[in-house]
Amino acid sequence: MPMSVGGVTVQSPMAQEIQNIKQTAEQTIKGKIKEVLDDPEKNIREMQQPSPFSQFLDIRV
Repeated sequence: MPMSVGGVTVQSPMAQEIQNIKQTAEQTIKGKIKEVLDDPEKNIREMQQPSPFSQFLDIRV
């Protein structure tokens, strides 16, 4: 798949790899956006979970 860099069409294995990485990143981002739109409370629920490190921060006065 050719890739345009600065108006110049480039066809190389590296250009194809960059295009594949770009497509994978776009799919991942779209998936994350869809996840948030489908369940907006999920992020809040995850933030409200106690941290596994909280047991180390148990300071007694």
